[in-house]
Amino acid sequence: MLELKYIRASYHKDYPILNDVNMCIEDGEKVVLLGRNGAGKTTFAQSIFGLTPIISGEVIYNGIDLLGLPLERLYTAGLGYFMQEGPVFPQMTVRENLWVSAGRISKREFLKRFEGLKKQIPLFLNANIESVPAGSLSGGERSQLCLAMSIFNNPGLLILDEPFAGLSPSNSNIILRILNDYQSSSNASVLLIAQDRKMAKDFSNTHYIIREGKVINDDKV
Repeated sequence: MLELKYIRASYHKDYPILNDVNMCIEDGEKVVLLGRNGAGKTTFAQSIFGLTPIISGEVIYNGIDLLGLPLERLYTAGLGYFMQEGPVFPQMTVRENLWVSAGRISKREFLKRFEGLKKQIPLFLNANIESVPAGSLSGGERSQLCLAMSIFNNPGLLILDEPFAGLSPSNSNIILRILNDYQSSSNASVLLIAQDRKMAKDFSNTHYIIREGKVINDDKV
């Protein structure tokens, strides 16, 4: 379970972007956070991973206080993160990108997980995909790779920051299907940050909206 308690986050203490934000995500729950551009959605996601300065508050996951922990420790604690715009390492191959995201695991375990991706993500049905430079992939393919990197360590909590941004409807549907399949098979908790209300409604009936630094229930979706 993830709990955010009275989070205040800002790059300047006198101008908080998040102001006393509270949220609770239960085990296996699918939650959507909606908001316009500039409302603080990315700041919200980054605050969980310590990438935005926290002025005060707590971020607790399964009894562990996440604030101040290095990213590697967060990933080993069971968190996965799809960053906005799906960044990858363009000069590295698909396989190398996955190896970087895998952390400290054996080669045998890496190969086992890599084989498992073929059942989850269409990109990996291409037998030669592992040797392809990530920078040569299309936008939809890069999003699939970024999602693969996010779930490679089988996180119990997956946070996705606008995974549908810039994608065609067909590619958005592929990402949505992968996401639903992963959540269903793993019973992971998922926080989806989005602007598209239709995609949000297709994913979950539990919605929040971020507005003026506050996170509130959105019962109008």
